[in-house]
Amino acid sequence: MVQEQRGKLNPVPDNVNEQLNEDQLFALKLVEKYGWNLEFVRQSLNLDPTFVVSNSKSHQYAVLDKDGTLDIESGIKLRH
Repeated sequence: MVQEQRGKLNPVPDNVNEQLNEDQLFALKLVEKYGWNLEFVRQSLNLDPTFVVSNSKSHQYAVLDKDGTLDIESGIKLRH
């Protein structure tokens, strides 16, 4: 049985810049100027990490895709 790991890891890993590709890094720096911040990284054992950004002004969440685009309608499930 796989033990639950939530709560034990930082929402944004210390090495996040090593996990983001060049397009994602460029896009993240750009959208940060408009109030978006990297909120957390969802990491599964068998899948690539999912980078989730949020905008505190508009209360929106989006996935930072591999090509650097923000997917606001990604369908990602969030717990509040």
